Amino acid sequence: MRRNRITFNKLLIGRIQVSFGFIGLISLLWYSVSSTSPSASTTNQRIIPIELIDQKQDSTNNHLPQKSQEKRFRDQRYTVVEGDTLEAIFKRKQLSINELYEIIEADEPYLELDVLQPGDQLIFRIEREDNRLEALSRIVDPSKTVTYQYNNDDFIYQEELTPTDKIAEVTRGQIDGSFYVSASSSGLTDNGVMTITQLLKSSLNFRRDLRAGDHFQVIMEQETVEGKTIGKDRLLAARVLSRGKEFGAYLHSDGSYYNAKGESLVPVLLRYPTKKKYRISSHFNPRRVHPVTGRVKPHNGVDFAMPTGTPILSTGHGRVTRVASHRYAGKYIDIDEFGPYSTRFLHLSKILVKKGQQVERGQVIALSGNTGRSTGPHLHYELHIKGRPVNPMTADIPMLKSIPNSEIKDFHLYVADMRDLMLSEEKVVYLDEQTTDKHKQETHQYNSAKSSKEPPVISSSAS
Repeated sequence: MRRNRITFNKLLIGRIQVSFGFIGLISLLWYSVSSTSPSASTTNQRIIPIELIDQKQDSTNNHLPQKSQEKRFRDQRYTVVEGDTLEAIFKRKQLSINELYEIIEADEPYLELDVLQPGDQLIFRIEREDNRLEALSRIVDPSKTVTYQYNNDDFIYQEELTPTDKIAEVTRGQIDGSFYVSASSSGLTDNGVMTITQLLKSSLNFRRDLRAGDHFQVIMEQETVEGKTIGKDRLLAARVLSRGKEFGAYLHSDGSYYNAKGESLVPVLLRYPTKKKYRISSHFNPRRVHPVTGRVKPHNGVDFAMPTGTPILSTGHGRVTRVASHRYAGKYIDIDEFGPYSTRFLHLSKILVKKGQQVERGQVIALSGNTGRSTGPHLHYELHIKGRPVNPMTADIPMLKSIPNSEIKDFHLYVADMRDLMLSEEKVVYLDEQTTDKHKQETHQYNSAKSSKEPPVISSSAS
């Protein structure tokens, strides 16, 4: 009996222990689950879903390329010195010569990089890792920067233009020696003196007719950026007062110059740069596909197929501003004509003029050829108006004419305004309509001491 009771007690205690063990296990599991629950109050940590974590990581990675982009390139500014060439600069910077040739090819329609001058500013954007050129910029002047930007295995030409203000600057003086010396001493540029001489030479012999004490008055338009001139000037009006007569030149709205009566002073431009008319092998086309490279590249002129050695004529009176040889354009010439006009001749075999030389309309300046990259003997001829290429076969070119009757009244009012400005004491007048009213009304007084009497007032009937 006693043995049966002992056995029963052992079984009961065992069951109780198992029950407590099971209860303890359940409690442990409950505590573990409750401690990881979002509603647990024992932690301040916020549980973020996995998909949000992934999005956050993606967002962070999106910013990495932008930061690395800033550090990917370095900009280097270089000032051209005497004797520099673009090839020498590239070698000095250990840049690829192939990249140089690609840039020269992109520059062929513009020739902005062909003749570097001491003091020119170049900006190289270079990739840090492999020293690859990303872009090359040249600051042409404070109003214009050209850039050759790498894009899809090629360099693309781009322009950045800064708006300019325009002022009218008045120069007054009297003859003491030659007109050139007197005008230059008064502050006129060589280009301004040459323009006046060419415009008035048909009515005034500058060597024979001028006397000491004769007066001249000139109004030049200057472009400025932040109050500083940028080297771009244009003649608005000029007159020489000699023995009671006025010999004047006034710019009309059509871009040509006339005397006070409205009679044209601008020499006629030839339509063709040769005595004989040759077949046009390639027309003016800003979107032309280059026949050699197959790339879209502006054709800023007209090609005339002709035998090598054909005499090439200057199409107007002007001054030679550039004589050079280009890897692709070959031997070429730039000529600055009157007013807004300039011309360019490419692929020449022989050049017969020099930089700075004055040339006449119809003068032989070169012989045609096949230099540079060319598909055959021909002449590439360009006409530019205000620095922009136009179709020389269809553009309006200067012709000997008079101002139409419908415009003559406004022209006479313009002449009167120019004369009033010439006789005033004002030195500078703001012209740009975009300047402030204050600048429009503001003028700089001519404070220089007067060393001579006021020039005589010439009647409007004078020629």
